[in-house]
Amino acid sequence: MSLIPLAVLLGCGSVAYRPVDLEIDVIGAVPAEAETIHMCVEGSGELSEGAGNGRVLFAGLHTDHTATITLAFITDTGEVIGGAGPIDLDEATPWAEVEQDDRADDCVAEGTTTTADEASWVLGTRFTGETW
Repeated sequence: MSLIPLAVLLGCGSVAYRPVDLEIDVIGAVPAEAETIHMCVEGSGELSEGAGNGRVLFAGLHTDHTATITLAFITDTGEVIGGAGPIDLDEATPWAEVEQDDRADDCVAEGTTTTADEASWVLGTRFTGETW
């Protein structure tokens, strides 16, 4: 049996996705030494993702206040080699373009993401230059 009929039988005919609600465009490429992008959002906590292609999503952010976001770029040895922010985003200002900086300290944010039944934002972060 081929996969196409199986997909149709299982109801996989369409793909659903959710676009981002908030977006940060970081000017330039992901630093070549960066292994991880650490995102800190006040009130929603922290997320670390592989630097990969320079696009990171953070879902479940609270919608009842401005999201204050800070990024840190971390090597495979744990050294912070740069970052961006803090950046404030909300419904009135859902997008920002920011410069990278040469910070040496990681970011920290207290909080937790929303539950499945609460309203939430999805934050997208991308780098505007070629990566790796």
